[in-house]
Amino acid sequence: MKYWEYNEIFNAIQETYEELLDEGRGYRYAIAKLTDEFDNLGKVEDFIVDTAIGEIAITHEQVFVGRIRGITGRLGKFNPKEAEDELTLDEIKDLLTRINIVIEGLKHVKVDYNPSVE
Repeated sequence: MKYWEYNEIFNAIQETYEELLDEGRGYRYAIAKLTDEFDNLGKVEDFIVDTAIGEIAITHEQVFVGRIRGITGRLGKFNPKEAEDELTLDEIKDLLTRINIVIEGLKHVKVDYNPSVE
């Protein structure tokens, strides 16, 4: 990965999420802002971003249907072979575990059909 370390992305997203919540705009706004701020970092990085945002989303009472479909659709396309040049074997294993937890978790959250982020 060109500009980020594996765990650095997870930490940056969590830290940014907490800062956005501190602004008092709510978790829906925070998730939407994270998606925008951490978009198109790189092919492998984008899988990590979706995983990190998905980990946050599965802790919420409800998740917007578009977010569920987007995250699960993209994470379902993760190919570990494509990450071998950018991640260590341990990082790939960790990412696969986290991806599976997110995909499974998003199957069980309450679906929100309201696209408003406020």
